[in-house]
This record gives sequence, structure tokens and C-alpha cells, in this order.
Amino acid sequence: MKNVRYLIILLAAIVLVWLLPAFVSLLTPDGTRPPFVLYSFMDEDFIRFETENGQQRFHDFKGQEFTKHECDSLLPLFAFRQLIAEGRLPDTIGGVAVTPKLIQQNAFHFKTSPKQLNRPPIGLYTLFESQSGNVDLSLPPDVFRLTDKGLEFIDCKTNSMLKAKSLSFSRELEKRGFAFPVKLIWGNGSPRKEYDNGFLLTDQNNRLFQMKMVKGTPFVREIKGGAEEEIIPWKQVFTVEPANRKLIGLAVSEDNRLYAVRANATLARIGNFLYDPDTMPITIVGDLLHWTITLYTESDSQYYAVDAQTFAQTASHIVPDEAPKGWEKAKKYILPLRLSFTTWHDQYIFPHVNE
Repeated sequence: MKNVRYLIILLAAIVLVWLLPAFVSLLTPDGTRPPFVLYSFMDEDFIRFETENGQQRFHDFKGQEFTKHECDSLLPLFAFRQLIAEGRLPDTIGGVAVTPKLIQQNAFHFKTSPKQLNRPPIGLYTLFESQSGNVDLSLPPDVFRLTDKGLEFIDCKTNSMLKAKSLSFSRELEKRGFAFPVKLIWGNGSPRKEYDNGFLLTDQNNRLFQMKMVKGTPFVREIKGGAEEEIIPWKQVFTVEPANRKLIGLAVSEDNRLYAVRANATLARIGNFLYDPDTMPITIVGDLLHWTITLYTESDSQYYAVDAQTFAQTASHIVPDEAPKGWEKAKKYILPLRLSFTTWHDQYIFPHVNE
């Protein structure tokens, strides 16, 4: 009987350290949000978009504050629609003759976080036809999965393996020097895009490849970077489909360096910063001239500007996080033991103490 009583007390304590912090956090939500930040080559600084007491503020890290009218002029490639409506869009920006179409084609957006990346894998991948001739992409009738010796395409209706297609893609990869099994793979499985860049994938020798389907046949090529003999160990890869078709994707090395995978199957190092996809959310907002890259760490927000053509870093600014206030500051003293089953950096359900 005593053991049952101790067990009940233990279970009650576990429930308390789980539910009480969750209940208090529900009553005291953290309403702070990091500001939206863009690099202005005209101001030669980053401009922050913040809302205070219902009013929008625009200011840079040098302390200058701007009206919305001034901010639009300082960010013409971002606010070009407003400038067109007001008849203020310049003929040239940064020495480049611009049109609305050119500005739209070179707009680039990318965003991901550890929570999006660290999740249970489905293990099935969708490969679109990259030259269908249609404006809208349609889902193919099959998917593929990875094996130790190649790819296996599965018919979605019959659930049967498509042996000829599986053999065709697996042999083409091996012909190009790919060593199975696949270590990393990434593709955009959504049909809501203008075209398909297929998949970026790495083999057992850390060599990076692009694979896509062209008129029903496999297209495979190796992505080269630096010296011919240089092999970069990869941590994460992302396939992207920008409107200007100048990129295949992004890749992160094991030493946390970010690379652009260009359309000509070469690599370019992006900036001088370090980016760990396992712990840092990232946002990239690009235009014709620059990319603004925002990284969030456990202690600060990091902002970088890189040239949109060369990817050389042109500016940077690091903002330390504010010291915890209110409940965030007091909770470690009031509730020294806190249990949760979810976390900000993955989508697995697992007990975490003081996360």
C-alpha cells in the first residue's frame, strides 16, 4: 500500500511540473517579436520595421528614424509597388536599369527553422517533370523511396514498384559517380511553383549532386566547388526554385558554412558567417542587388547583407537578446523544475526538463 501511495505522489509531482508551467505560460504570453529587418544599400545600414503602441516605426542601427515615405525611398526594390503607385520608382537603382518585371524576377525568399528540419521522416519523395510545358505543375502518379542500393519508384494507385524507372534513375546516378546509399536529400514536393529543380542529394563520399526528371528521363550532375579534388562534408541541403532561375539550392557544410548552389552546378560561399541549421532559424529576403540574411541564436539576432551576384558579405550587425523580464525571469526561481514534451527545435514528443 505504501508503494502505491509513493507512486501516486510521484505521478502527481510529474503532472504538476508539466501542467503548472504550461498553465502559467498560457496566462503570461510573451508578446515580443523580433523586428523585420532589411538591408538598405542607400542608407548603408539595416532598417528595422517595428510596431510600438500600434504605430509602425522605421529606424536603422545608427539611430536614425524614418517616415514610411522616406523608408520606401531607402528600400526601392522592396517597396517598388508603392513607388510605382506614387510615380517615384527610379529608372535605375544601384546603377542598374530596372523594370517591375526585373524586380519581381529577382525577389528571393527563403525561411526555415530547426523545428521544420528535425521531424520524423516520411521516406517518400515526389519527383516532378521539369519540362512539362505546362504553366502549372501537376503531381506525378508515382513517388520514390531510398534503398541502400538505389531508388525505388512506386506507383501510387497500384502500390507496385516501377522497375524500369527505378533502374533508370539508379543507374544514371551511379554513372555520374554517385555512391549509394544516399546520405542527405532535399526536394520541394509542392506543385505550387513555376518550375522544378528536382533534388539535391549527397552520397557516401560527401559528393553533392542534382537529380531531376527531363521529359521522363533522369538528369544527374555533380555540383562542383573549389578545387577539383576538394570534397566538402555536408550537413544540410535545400532545393530552391527562384523566379530568376539562377540557383538550384542552398547547402550547409559540416563546419556550418552556407553555400549557394548556382544554376551552372557550381558552389559559392555566402558571406563570412556561420549558420547551424540544427539550432538556428534563418530567413533570407533577397532582391536584385542584395540578400538580407537573418539568423537567430539562443543569445542574439544576427543580420548580414550579401551581394546578390557574388554572395560577398557587405554588412553585418549583431543584436544581443534583451535580458529576461517578468515571468521569463522569475520562472526559474518560482518553478525550478519544469517538464515539457515538446520543444522549439524539433517535432518529436519526448520529455524535456527545463527546456
